This record gives sequence, C-alpha cells and structure tokens, in this order.
Amino acid sequence: FFFFFFFQAEDGIRDAQESRGLGDVYKRQQRYWYTLSVWKYRGPILLWICGAEAGGFPKDDAFIMTLAKDFSAVVVALEHRYYGASLPFIEFTMDSLRYLNPTQALADIACFIPFFRNKLDDQAKGPLKVFAIGGGYGGALSAWARYKYPHLVDGALSSSGMVNTILDFYMFDQQVKKSILKNGEQCVKNIQHLLDEVQEMWNKNAWSIKNAYRAPYVEWDDFMFFFSDIFAQAVQWSYRTKMCAFLKSIMNDEQRHHKLSLFAEEHKITPNFYSFEYIRITQTDPINNYRQWTYQFCSSLGYFNTISHDDSPLRFKDMNVSYWKRYCQKSFDVTLFPDTFHTNSLYSGVRIEEAGSKIIFTNGVEDPWRWAGVQP
Repeated sequence: FFFFFFFQAEDGIRDAQESRGLGDVYKRQQRYWYTLSVWKYRGPILLWICGAEAGGFPKDDAFIMTLAKDFSAVVVALEHRYYGASLPFIEFTMDSLRYLNPTQALADIACFIPFFRNKLDDQAKGPLKVFAIGGGYGGALSAWARYKYPHLVDGALSSSGMVNTILDFYMFDQQVKKSILKNGEQCVKNIQHLLDEVQEMWNKNAWSIKNAYRAPYVEWDDFMFFFSDIFAQAVQWSYRTKMCAFLKSIMNDEQRHHKLSLFAEEHKITPNFYSFEYIRITQTDPINNYRQWTYQFCSSLGYFNTISHDDSPLRFKDMNVSYWKRYCQKSFDVTLFPDTFHTNSLYSGVRIEEAGSKIIFTNGVEDPWRWAGVQP
C-alpha cells in the first residue's frame, strides 16, 4: 500500500530574477506518493522521478520495487510540475509555460528532498541516503539531479536517460529502421510504400486521407508527425512484430488505411493529439500533456525526430530540422526553437559520465532514445 499527498514548496523557482512578481502563483502543491511497507531502520530513500506525463506510484513488479525490497528502502514518487495534478497555473499560456524547463524541475526536486527526508529522519535517527531513479526524460532528470545537487542526491539510476539534448535527432529513426529490419526487409518496404501512397493521396485529395484516419482538422504538417509515429511507436513500445504482421495482412486490402487507423487508435496513436489545434489549447487538463511536452522539446530539449540519413528513411522526406522549426512556430504562434548547445552546457550532455559520479546508465537494445543517452 502507499499514500499520496501534496507537497507545498516554499518556492520551486530558484532563480530570483525569474521568480520576481510571480508570488504565490507558483506555490501550488506538487503531488507525491510513498510507501514504508518494506522500509527498515536506516534503509535509503528511492526517489522515482516522474517524467512528462501524469505521475503515479510504480507498479509492484517495477524494478524500483525490487530494489526497495532488497535494500529495505522507502519508495517515493514525485510528479513533475505542470503534469497530472501538479498544475501551477490555471492556463498554460506562453507566459506561464516559461517556467517549464529542466532547471525548474530540478529545483523542485531539490526542494522536495529535504522536506521528505525530514519526515523520516526522526524515525531513522539521522539523515537517510537518497537515490534518484527514472526512465526516459525522468531518467535524464535523475542523472541531472545527482550532477547538479550531489549534496542532496547520493546516487542515480538513469534508464534510457536522454541526457544529451540533440537538435537533429536522426539517430532515432535509424534505430527504428534497424529494429524493424529484424522482422524482414519486406516490413520496411511496406512502411515506405504506405508513406509514399499517403503523400500522393494527400496531394490529389487530402479529404480521402483525413476521412480514413478520422482527422478532419489536421494539416499536412501535423499529419506527417502522426503517421510516421504509427511505425516508430511500435519499436519504442515493443510491438514491432505485431505491427509488421498486421501490415503484411492489409497491404492488398482496399480498406488498408481505415484498418491502419484502427490499429493506431488501438495503440493510443490518434491524429487529434498531434494537431496544432489540440496543442494550442491553453486550458489545463490532468490528462492532456501534449502542449507541455511540445513546449519542452521546442524550447529547450530538441530531440526532433528527423529523417534518417540514408536513402530509405521511415519518415516523410520533408521531416527535417526546418520542418520542426515550422512545427514549433505553428504550435505556439511565436518563434520558438531550442538552444540545445546551451542546455547541454548546463548539464554536460553525454559528458555527464565524466563530469558527474555515482550515476548508472542503462539502455534498451532497441530503444530509439538510447542515442540521446550515455552509451557503454
């Protein structure tokens, strides 16, 4: 069993200049969960850092829960501000989103650790060690937390931690293609055929494609992102074999695009989530996280999934860095583009392994995000 509460930060924003005039607006509560079910005297605190989505407590079979049993540890999960129920503003306007960046997220972690540790120190009769753990963006935050606040974080486990912010992240699609080739070259050819076919159909009669994928309000730019992700997500979430078998079964079917849209929907890939109209919604929503995450990769992180640098990419050929620059501008109606060099200068990029200490990096063999992390 576990408990969840809200942590009232004194001031999550650490930069005095940026926090002027914001007052109590940012001092909204941040959600966290914890359990003492396997904790024993002097056992450490395992801090699960949630990423760019509504947070939650790890499942019983999660690796962090196994570690907790092995080390008699407390497990606590901290929700990322701006996601889930940890919403600091009523609306996510451009003015309120300016505080959504890794620096402020790390400051929240730095505020939370002493607060939570103090809850247990009396029982433990002394300060407990804290180990940050996370995956993906949460994995990057775990490594960065150890690097930036070593006096608070004693060690970190970064799983698929995207610590290297990259503008032209073509390596993502290279890995997607490499993984899909394990299911045979024909699967790659089927995807490329569908990409060419969709572009040709859109140019002749865009409504036919919009109707097939139930996407009446999307533009070509946002549709390209959605359609390419149907195949990329299959690799990221480990159902590429299922996808390749499905594609083989529909290639000669006149209703293949309708059936492919149902397959995408089954795996929670829907065009409306990729549409500019959806991203432009400023009203806060505990479930909708796409405006926030789009702002993060457009403003500071990059990770733009561009076409792979070979003669047979698995995205539309127009999806280069210029495409993403246009995508960010359309999403927020302002010129917005990340300075990934600056972000890496703050957290050391892939050199964090040399600059930091006591950080373990792990990656999945087929995970496309591994190429933004530390390689063995």
